[in-house]
Amino acid sequence: MTWLVIATTLSLGVLAALTTGSPAISRLAKMVASTLVVAFLAIEADPWTAYAACVGVALAASWIGDLSLSFEGKRAFVVGLVAFAGAHIAYVVAFALRDGFSVPWFTVGLGAMAITGVAVLRWLRPHRPAELAVPLAAYVTVIALMVATAFATHGADPDARIPLAAVLFAASDILVARQQFVAPAMANRLIGLPLYFAAQLLFVLSAI
Repeated sequence: MTWLVIATTLSLGVLAALTTGSPAISRLAKMVASTLVVAFLAIEADPWTAYAACVGVALAASWIGDLSLSFEGKRAFVVGLVAFAGAHIAYVVAFALRDGFSVPWFTVGLGAMAITGVAVLRWLRPHRPAELAVPLAAYVTVIALMVATAFATHGADPDARIPLAAVLFAASDILVARQQFVAPAMANRLIGLPLYFAAQLLFVLSAI
């Protein structure tokens, strides 16, 4: 069942990217994939640990973000931004609830993400609306904390799926920003959506 869910989810992500010209079909494929990820956790998590519950909250927030970003417009983008920020925060809490926290791993992860975050914000500055400067900076900060905390929990209680998923999620967010502000293209979604769903599936696998 696991491999069937993974293959179906990633295939739906590719389909959602390829059908961008047909918004209804693209939205349906994306939301079925997002729902499948949530259902995968709900069915397979046994027992329901605090970590699994927080991953579930993150997936639910991501589901809302997926729906919002399937529509065009600044309002839909902002709602999606808030929803995904909530997902990242839920993941931070989830990682903190795991056994142990490695300060050295957190420090290295946060340093790497700080450099990356500054570079991304500088890259977006000429393209994004002025009113989104603060929300985007806040969002990048939350992503940085999520990735750094993922590395910290891996350093104390090794599970390579967690930092890998965090990095993939961050990479998919960069492609969303490129699509939204810099250079809209099929490649952004064709690469970004599979990366995003791969990240969510890895988080689920780490919880079950």
